[in-house]
Amino acid sequence: MSAFLGPIHHWLFKKIVLFEDLEKKVVSSISNEYDKEKVKEITTRLQNQYGDFIPPQPLEDLIDTDNIHGWLQNKISIAEIRQAATIRELIDVFGMDIIAKIKDVYKEQGMALGKELSSNGSISNAMDLYKELNNFLLEGMPCDNVNNVVSSSDEEVKWQITQCLHRPYWDKVNMDANIMYNLRFTWVQNFIENANPNYTYNVDLVNNIPLHSIFLK
Repeated sequence: MSAFLGPIHHWLFKKIVLFEDLEKKVVSSISNEYDKEKVKEITTRLQNQYGDFIPPQPLEDLIDTDNIHGWLQNKISIAEIRQAATIRELIDVFGMDIIAKIKDVYKEQGMALGKELSSNGSISNAMDLYKELNNFLLEGMPCDNVNNVVSSSDEEVKWQITQCLHRPYWDKVNMDANIMYNLRFTWVQNFIENANPNYTYNVDLVNNIPLHSIFLK
């Protein structure tokens, strides 16, 4: 069965699983400090509504090889909307204060992956950091081509996102997308700064369009 699959499918699958792991860690963090049974009720209901997590099995044992693209897109959609709905309901039930705890989870995952990358070898320039970021951060299907690099050098990479693939899921569950953007910013900044402490990440508004950059401090 694996003969039907290429490296890009495994690459994308790893990113989906990583995104789902983020949701699991958010749920675990809130369960540890709030009403565990209530959290379980929320997450069980939302998994039944939107779809369950991907089982911990090899991609070859899970994917529909007659519809590889559709299967992967479906798993992205399930993960995106379930995570948005989960965060919304946890905030609705336990209050806005838990956003700081959710942010800590995003920070910790970004930091851990950045440190792991750093320990495996030096990432010495901005473009390498940008490429590695896209090996971990879920941005839809490869064919979506959402990132448009507008300038690049060893010291700095700047890019714009041609379309936000995440906001429609958050809008669909009536969730403030600014919370999502802030969480993703935290994840990316901690990933970059731990992958190579000489670099950082920022987002500026240029003509009301977000301009992302990885640059030498």
